[in-house]
Amino acid sequence: MSEHDTLHYLDYAATTPADARVIESMTVCLGVDGVFGNPASTSHAAGTQARAKVERAREQVAALIGASADEIIWTSGATESNNLALKGYADAATGKRHLITSCIEHKAILDTMASLSKRGFSVSYLSPTPNGEITAGAVAAAIGPETGLVSLMLVNNELGTLTDIAAIARIVHAAGALLHVDAAQALGKTPIDVQALGIDMLSMSAHKVYGPKGIGALFVRRDITARIAPQMHGGGHERGLRSGTLATHQIVGMGTACEVAASELDSDAARIATLSTRLVDAVLALGDVTQNAATARRIPHTLSLTVGVPGFYPFMLGDALAVSSTSACNSAAGKPSHVLTASGLDADAAGRTVRVSLGRFTTEQDVDFAVSCFRRALEQCRSTASSGFCASRQITPADLKAIHDAGFRSVICNRPDGEGADQPAFEEIAAAARELGMDARYLPIVPGRIGDAEVDAFGALVDALPKPVLAYCRTGNRSGALWSRLATRVHASTGASSL
Repeated sequence: MSEHDTLHYLDYAATTPADARVIESMTVCLGVDGVFGNPASTSHAAGTQARAKVERAREQVAALIGASADEIIWTSGATESNNLALKGYADAATGKRHLITSCIEHKAILDTMASLSKRGFSVSYLSPTPNGEITAGAVAAAIGPETGLVSLMLVNNELGTLTDIAAIARIVHAAGALLHVDAAQALGKTPIDVQALGIDMLSMSAHKVYGPKGIGALFVRRDITARIAPQMHGGGHERGLRSGTLATHQIVGMGTACEVAASELDSDAARIATLSTRLVDAVLALGDVTQNAATARRIPHTLSLTVGVPGFYPFMLGDALAVSSTSACNSAAGKPSHVLTASGLDADAAGRTVRVSLGRFTTEQDVDFAVSCFRRALEQCRSTASSGFCASRQITPADLKAIHDAGFRSVICNRPDGEGADQPAFEEIAAAARELGMDARYLPIVPGRIGDAEVDAFGALVDALPKPVLAYCRTGNRSGALWSRLATRVHASTGASSL
């Protein structure tokens, strides 16, 4: 995307831009004329003023979730909050060493549970329904007298499904266990009352609710504090659960973000629901697209859409549209979404799935642009597939007319010279391309040995060719990180339509 292009941001589940009101409140806490003191230095005015700001923010966060201010523990974000809740329980536990979570949790939960399993805790992983829901019945079937903690998210970060936490809490407490809830994707999007829902601990992150990155909180019910061991030591801050100098400006930003969310939750949700319906109806009307978990209880903010046409890759939607092919953590790993595969999609379908997430600043123009991107990608895939050509398989001379008719003006191929009849040499492909007035280039890349230099060289060749370009590279590892790196680099060049 060039610097002059407009970015249509529909990846609010990954992170949100800070609200202008949040930025203004944080700025007051930064400069020499502001409230910059250490909140722990209460022997002078600078410190007491900072302390007052921190405590006001604590009240603002507590008010959004129906808690008391002294039950809010500041952390660096939901990942740390999750670690503190789970490891904190484990370190203090004298019995009840059975834990329950689900297969579709965030990696911050799954990886922490894996760590605890190596320390002798047994972990049960609940499977979702085909609609991506974790049911109270599944919890009841897994819980037992040795269960000490159940950890489930309130809103799934890829599907947008809601978990019936209130029903689950009754089952958990009847068994004498604690309930931890990851609310990173729920905060500010759906009403939360920790008392009414029966939640013992709840993780939050500011950057999902138009606050700054690097700050979050953990709600810890007052009467279970002694059952949670601190993971950071050095001063006994935050009821002894989390030591460290408090970041006043970030905390104030989170407080403001939560106060704004409390006042605008209903209006935001209603407006986003209207935009979500507009997007889903238009995209599904294009055909060959299904919405995952469509009939589940869900928030309207997050949509999971699977394209059923062969040859579709999420990057074909274009750089000017910011969406995700999976969660940010899975995207970095270059693997199919564990949420989608646990919900019944195979790896191929998961690879053709796009997460679209809407937020406070989403406009009708953003939605309509997204629909046009889906339409263009679907038309391209259908055009190539109609003659038997699919961008996900090797190029042959017989494919060139279909490629040309689909609108491509150049092809790149790393097919070695001298291959057999079933895999023709590059010169045969190039000759067929030239007859159609297309440009064809050869760039050798050794399968399984792709580094930054090879990725950059492949992308530079795309830059130099008439657009749009179809690039075919046989890496020997199409489903792994190498393929993802090539796809990302090639698609970064304007007009590179497929790989």
